[in-house]
Amino acid sequence: MMPADTPPLTPSQEAALAKVACGSRRPGGVALLCGPRGVGTSLVLSRLQRLESRQGRVVEHRGIRDWFEVIDGGHGELPDVVLADDAHLATADGLARLLDRCLARRPATAMVLAGEGRLLTLVSRDGRLEAAISLRAALRPCSLDETRMVVAALARAASFDDGALNAIHEIAAGIPAAVRRLVELADIVAAANPESRIDSRDVEAIHRRLSPLAA
Repeated sequence: MMPADTPPLTPSQEAALAKVACGSRRPGGVALLCGPRGVGTSLVLSRLQRLESRQGRVVEHRGIRDWFEVIDGGHGELPDVVLADDAHLATADGLARLLDRCLARRPATAMVLAGEGRLLTLVSRDGRLEAAISLRAALRPCSLDETRMVVAALARAASFDDGALNAIHEIAAGIPAAVRRLVELADIVAAANPESRIDSRDVEAIHRRLSPLAA
């Protein structure tokens, strides 16, 4: 059972999860998950970890720098599946070194590399690493309908009119993490006045409150 506060997956995230799950089930398999900041790569990896763990596999989800500490510092053995987040922060040589360690294990460790667009450039710099990748999945921002679905799943106290939903989608540019922040603040506003609906002006005011927090 999912925790009550677990964000819902968008159709794009569901499709990406299905793809990388296939890539992670073959010993030594490598899957690539890319998308701009905030689209949910970490969320997809967390769901993948839960999914594969239920199948009895040992799966660990760490940032790429933590994985380098594991392989370079001898801090424990590699699991059945390595989920490497923020892999765009690595170097091509570092990723190739992690691949070598995964393949040296018996049975070989499967690996999912997740990160922003620079990850594609890093992979292209090492022919052996690029050849090892069996599946690639890309996450994209939400469509308007997907944004509406995310808002409906996340909202607790707030009720949104159509103008508010459109404003959330435009301000967040379809990025699920940004949608989530707007909805969380809207719930606070709604709790103070539970009989009112959130409209586009409220969303714009919430966005102005978020902007200094992000600065």
